[in-house]
This record gives sequence, structure tokens and C-alpha cells, in this order.
Amino acid sequence: MQYLTALLILITTTEISAQIKKPTAISVSYFGETITHPGLKIGLDYELKSWDGNKKKSTQQTISKSIILSSNIGFYFHQDYQTGVFALPELRYSRKNQKGNFRSVGLGVGYMRTFIPNVYEVNTANEIKRTTEGNNYFLTTCFVAFGKDLSVKYSIPMGVYIKPQIMYALPNYPNGVTYFALEIGINYKLTSGK
Repeated sequence: MQYLTALLILITTTEISAQIKKPTAISVSYFGETITHPGLKIGLDYELKSWDGNKKKSTQQTISKSIILSSNIGFYFHQDYQTGVFALPELRYSRKNQKGNFRSVGLGVGYMRTFIPNVYEVNTANEIKRTTEGNNYFLTTCFVAFGKDLSVKYSIPMGVYIKPQIMYALPNYPNGVTYFALEIGINYKLTSGK
């Protein structure tokens, strides 16, 4: 019940933000849990705030800064072990220089469901039947991202990025379980702007 309540709060928060603001970008990425277990992640970005600043050492170079809320869904596949699907809203702070190079840091809080293959049970008639099994998790993530905004130099409304991250899922025996994930993707701008 705790997980359902947390999920409802996350979805409601994301939906309220989506209704107030229009999405500024859509992202599609390869999402690999522990790098080798392939998956896919799709998200919508909502720019909550943006502003310009100057580098401390040079007043001529402008740095664009922004705070972005992303609503994401995705999955990964780990053969013969589990498949995980997740809903993961993320909040990030991003800095972009005049050449279009950017870096971001952020946190995410969401829900993950895993499905375990090849699980069998014996029923009351002593027959072996295949069954579905899996777990519900409260999911958190922290990440850094590095990328390039192609609209700055090439007038293409798109960016490319790489985003290593650490995910922590609860509950699990004895505490939680930590995953390392690598995300490599593109971010297509839906609106003009920074």
C-alpha cells in the first residue's frame, strides 16, 4: 500500500506539472542496467526555470542554466533473471555553454516492477504449473549527464547525451538493492529556446 500511495503522488505531481507547462523536449535512450542488460527509456522534459549567467573567470562567456522536470518510463531485460519496468520522474539542474556542451546533475524517485521468468509451483493436485512472479520496488536514482546541444552549431533541434547513474530499489533482503545503469540517448526539442 505504501508503494501505491507513493506512485500515485509521483504520477499526480508529474501530471500537474504537465498540465501547467507544455513539454519542451522528448528523449529516447538506450538504458542498460549494469550496462549489459539492455533496455529503453522514453521521457518528456518540462523546463521549470531557466536563466543566463557568466563564467566567474570570464564575463564574456554566457552559461545557460535550467531546472528541468522529466517524466520517464522504461524497461530493462536481464535474460533468465528478471525484466524490470519503471516510472521514474527526475529533477535535474543543467548548465550549457555557448558551444552547446552541457552537463547535468539530478535525482529521481519512482516505482519499479520486476518480472521473474521460469517460476513454477506445485498445486494441491501435485501438478507443476508455471506462474508469474515479481516484486514491487520504490526506486530512487542519482545521476550526472554530459552532452551536446546540436542546435547551437548545426541548427538541428536535438541533443545527444550520456548519463551514468546509480539506482537504489527498496525493499530487498536485507536492505535494498543497488543497480548501476548507463543511459545513452537523444533529446529532441519540441519548442524553440535555450
